[in-house]
Amino acid sequence: MLLLLLLLVPAWGTTTNILDDIEHIGLYAAATYQRFEDWANTRACSVCQHSDIRNTEINATWSTAIPAASRGFVGIDHNRRHVVIAFRGTTHVMDVLADAQIAEVKWPDAEADGNESRVHAGFLAAYLSARDTVLGALDAIAADSNSEYSILFVGHSLGAAQATLAFADYAEHTSNTSSAASRKMRLITFGSPRVGNHEFARHVDRAATGDDVHLRVVHEADMVPHLPRTILPRLHDYAHSGREIWARDSETAPASDFVLCRKLENGEEDPTCSVSVGPLRWNIADHFVYPGIRIGIPRYLVQKEVRVADWL
Repeated sequence: MLLLLLLLVPAWGTTTNILDDIEHIGLYAAATYQRFEDWANTRACSVCQHSDIRNTEINATWSTAIPAASRGFVGIDHNRRHVVIAFRGTTHVMDVLADAQIAEVKWPDAEADGNESRVHAGFLAAYLSARDTVLGALDAIAADSNSEYSILFVGHSLGAAQATLAFADYAEHTSNTSSAASRKMRLITFGSPRVGNHEFARHVDRAATGDDVHLRVVHEADMVPHLPRTILPRLHDYAHSGREIWARDSETAPASDFVLCRKLENGEEDPTCSVSVGPLRWNIADHFVYPGIRIGIPRYLVQKEVRVADWL
């Protein structure tokens, strides 16, 4: 198996192979799809007992339905010295992306900051339902001996969108420090849809200074990262933030060859990476396989044909 082994210097340790870090973090995203509240129970959460993350101490959990659905946890890994905030995605991702809440609304702090940041209304509603739990847990952790730990915001699918909003929110919440890098904050997402407009993408990138602060993993021809589409710029202006890692399929394993894409300005995407995949190659199956993440394709998607033409 050919592996493009790329070296980064993460904030939490020495130089490591990016493959190891991405797979490690992907396990946390995978754990959100299981009953993580019972972390030590292999039957309840088999992923939780993976040797790479089983010593994680769960600090807080949430599971909301009203006013919007959100589920996840805050955990502490004392061995790797980082705090993990992980958001669950949804297997009904295509339904949510087609929802009426696809309209953009102002990012809550946009007016105070004097910018025009706007975000997906549905993603924002989901994050806000978890916000008090997330910020409360992080404030409590910051007040004790774990304050020097790295902070990882993690999510897959719609959980990735919520993780992006949480990262931006917490960066503003602790804005007395110059940047996310100086606070050792990281945002690592898998199969994230576009979260907000170009101004919001710039807003996140300003907080995520440094090449490895915000990494956005995209598997081969996963169609979700290409959505929502910008159709009417004044109403639906969607763009990505962060630096893409394109996880290509090898001859022996999916999502196993990594391409570290160029980080461009103003929400633009590297034209040689996943954005180069034409719409006719997009598929939903790639969305459920990522490093450290193996989620069976939901039955409703097997039974219900997902046509790319419906999203163009």
